[in-house]
Amino acid sequence: MDEEPTDPKPAFHKSFNDSITSLSNTISTIPSLRTSQQNPAISGVLSKISGLTLELKDAANYLPGYDQKVYSEQLKGITEELNIVKKSVAPRSKFSFKNRRAGAASDTTTPAISDTPPQPVSSITSPPPTSTSSTSTLQTISLTTLTSIHTSPPPPTPQTTILSLTALTSCIITPPPPPLTTTTTFTTASITNITTSILILPRINGPAHLTSIKNSVVVISCHQFRLHDSSDIDVYLSCRSRPIIERCKGVRVSFLPGVLRTLIFGDGEEEEEEEKEDRWNQIDDFNWLKEGRPSPNWRVLEDEERIGEEAWKGVLREDSGVGDGGISGLLP
Repeated sequence: MDEEPTDPKPAFHKSFNDSITSLSNTISTIPSLRTSQQNPAISGVLSKISGLTLELKDAANYLPGYDQKVYSEQLKGITEELNIVKKSVAPRSKFSFKNRRAGAASDTTTPAISDTPPQPVSSITSPPPTSTSSTSTLQTISLTTLTSIHTSPPPPTPQTTILSLTALTSCIITPPPPPLTTTTTFTTASITNITTSILILPRINGPAHLTSIKNSVVVISCHQFRLHDSSDIDVYLSCRSRPIIERCKGVRVSFLPGVLRTLIFGDGEEEEEEEKEDRWNQIDDFNWLKEGRPSPNWRVLEDEERIGEEAWKGVLREDSGVGDGGISGLLP
């Protein structure tokens, strides 16, 4: 007889509070950074706050209302901390004479970070397949509501570092060319409602949140990996922290295929560093926290189950589709 799943609230509490503590420590170091490093650090903290907001939203179905309020207040507090530091390191305006007749209407101030935590951004229904929307000082590149299409998102820029994929059915998504510098990688990914698709994603230099993925293959390199409410999914993963799954079944994982590594990372030393820190198979299942007993909800792909190099090359062809012979059989 199956045992009842372990209460996920304690694990969420520890993970959330550890993240808040880490963010607070990072914020405190920003004033001591070089001027050229401060804005990227601020953007990185904003991205992680956005990631925590998504995590809290995902956990809303089992967290009591009071706990959700406490966590929301923590997010608000850490955002206020960042706002204070941002103001303290902002360049001081130079002295200048003003025309008195211009009055107060001519005064301008630099907009501050919102006092409320960033919320997940809704995709704008501009012409498919891509759209761009904004949150705080960052913008989101979105692919939404697509069926039976092979496409790639635009590459990230310093202003567009959040990737959102929503409501994709029978699609193949491949990455844009790798960025020239690590300062222009995607910092966050939000992937929701994906069915019978193959996603080969660009490198995510921060958290990736995947929800409601069904009968699909995902290839991803990220700093944090969270998978929720998904089933029958093969994940080819590189992750610097322990991946987390919740309310999932039929999850099979493997390391990144060699034939795709250059496509995702480009050439450079960073790929080697990520490979050293890779924890792709050290998965924590929030619904199976029994030490010494493997979770029935995930397992490692066997050698003969992994997609081979020639099959990956077939997927990468610009004219390939999920329904093509030899590709449809790659889905779980």
